[in-house]
Amino acid sequence: MDDGASILINLAMRYATAFGVAFQSKAVVVKEDNKYKVEYYQNQSETQEEVTFKFDGNKMVFGAMLLDDTGIFAPPLMLNFSKEKKLIETEVSGSDNVVIERWGTSNWVINITGILIDVENRAYPKEKIEDLVELFDYNNIVKVSGNQFLDKGIDSIYFQAVHIEPLEGYTDTVRFNLSARSIKEVAYSLSNPNE
Repeated sequence: MDDGASILINLAMRYATAFGVAFQSKAVVVKEDNKYKVEYYQNQSETQEEVTFKFDGNKMVFGAMLLDDTGIFAPPLMLNFSKEKKLIETEVSGSDNVVIERWGTSNWVINITGILIDVENRAYPKEKIEDLVELFDYNNIVKVSGNQFLDKGIDSIYFQAVHIEPLEGYTDTVRFNLSARSIKEVAYSLSNPNE
């Protein structure tokens, strides 16, 4: 917007509608009094929740800010990670026991959920959806960065499915879900054959 007017975006209500999560928008606690024994946490880095996807010379950043001039694509993502063991088990004859012949772990299964908001025009976020579809349609490894990937040793992923749906009651907001798996580059697997 060119007129310098402020825009108020109620993220709490959008997240509650998109994810079924209720947010308390304000809480005031006086540190000196603290009669309720509220625990205080140190201020986190402003990039604590930032996630970056790099592909084919493009870069998409999801973080705490909404405005395009910051380089941030959308509000923070909700990420879920799961992983399983890959075992070869052999039953011991005449017993309830098993022998594990081979141990291994599968790749991380990642569920990425977020919302896209057209802050500037307050309309259907067509351009942001096109960018998201371009990310999904990229048929190769996507480099990722962010604390939630870093602490699990994930630096690359590939996508398996995408789901995009309008957010009821908000014409300028859509909810999306990406299903992905972690992957190591072939060079990594060749140099570390036992992992």
